[in-house]
Amino acid sequence: MKNIFLLVLSILIITSCKQSTPTVQELDTSSVVVANSSAKILERLKNPSDDYVMVVSHRGDWRYAPENSLMAVQRCIELGLDIVEIDVRLTKDGQLVAMHDKTVDRTTNGKGLLSEMTLEEVRKLRLKNACGVRHSRQQVPTLEEIMNLAKGKIMVNLDKTEGETVREAYEILQKTGTVDQAIFKGNDSLSVMREKYGTLMDSIIYMPKIWYDTPNKKEYLRKFNEELHPPAYEMLFDTDQSPVFAEIKNMNAQGITVLAIALWDELCAGHTDELALVEGPDAAWGWLVDHGANAIMTDRPAELIAYLRKKGLH
Repeated sequence: MKNIFLLVLSILIITSCKQSTPTVQELDTSSVVVANSSAKILERLKNPSDDYVMVVSHRGDWRYAPENSLMAVQRCIELGLDIVEIDVRLTKDGQLVAMHDKTVDRTTNGKGLLSEMTLEEVRKLRLKNACGVRHSRQQVPTLEEIMNLAKGKIMVNLDKTEGETVREAYEILQKTGTVDQAIFKGNDSLSVMREKYGTLMDSIIYMPKIWYDTPNKKEYLRKFNEELHPPAYEMLFDTDQSPVFAEIKNMNAQGITVLAIALWDELCAGHTDELALVEGPDAAWGWLVDHGANAIMTDRPAELIAYLRKKGLH
């Protein structure tokens, strides 16, 4: 009798776990995917409004699938997100692949510097999941594969490209017909970026980053606004009294998208995804919106988009 009870209990627990974690295929996303095209997302990026907050998922939905994987990007598409942020780096033979670290140690079952591996060698690796489990069947994707997957459906924020791989990434965007779907970003001044890339800067969507310790913020912004007209800035502030908030108000008044980063304390004055889970979303994501953010980067995309929709903001 005791064995039968344990068996029934085990079945109930397994069934409950399966029901609480829907797969991409099980989600009802028919209306979301049709309503959210990359062209509409770009239009929102260029013309922010008070009644819509854009959702940017950090490294894809890495709690659902391995970070920077095709499945993590697909999950973002299915959720109806606006932008997926990925990291790209060059292999030894000059191929752009999605990888955050300089080494493959943390995110795959291999070891070594990515820059010392060919694409063929990288293809033999398998990605780990968020818990570090090494037995995924998923490979490290190329930027070309990601852009083909995202084409027409979602915008892609390219990290780790500044000063290194802008030209190579642009060639992939041209090849896949996705130039208007990719957002480059960086910390350097416009003069530095012009020196590196010349008129290529006029052909890409570029999002400068403003840190709490960025020197000569007003001059940095003036140059970009007058010469490049960025549709958005990534704004980083370590305290509630940061001088960055004065610039955020100016951007709000000029109709420029303000992207807040809710990942860790020094990026958003503690108004993080974790705070949203501990004290409630109003204390974190709601606070960021109230202080001028009309786009938020998150590690909790499903929870954030549900919150914004409940508030009538997505």
